[in-house]
Amino acid sequence: MKSSRNRAKFSEAEGPIVVRSDDGTVSYRLQPTRHGLCVERERKQVCGRARLVHTAIFRDSACFLRWCEADSVRFDYPIVFSDIRRKGGALLENHERTAHADRDHAGR
Repeated sequence: MKSSRNRAKFSEAEGPIVVRSDDGTVSYRLQPTRHGLCVERERKQVCGRARLVHTAIFRDSACFLRWCEADSVRFDYPIVFSDIRRKGGALLENHERTAHADRDHAGR
C-alpha cells in the first residue's frame, strides 16, 4: 500500500514536462521520479542531423540550480532557461517536501 501511495505523490503517471525553444534547436524533458527529477536535454544542429542528448537525475533543488547556471542555454535561449528553472525547481520542491513528509511519517 505504501508504494502505490508514493507513486501517486510523485506523479510519474502524469508524464513529462517538455520545454522547447521556438526554433526547436534545444529541448528539455522534465520528469519527476521517486529519486528526484530526471532531466533530458537535447540540442540539435541547425544545419545537419547531429544531436546531443544529456540525461541527469537531480535529488535536490540546489544541484539542479547549479546545473542550470552552468548551461549555455541561459544566454542563447533565456526564456527556455527561465522555464526549466521554474518548472524543474517546482517539481523538485514538491519531491523534497514529499520525501521529508515520508521520512517524518516513517519515524513515528
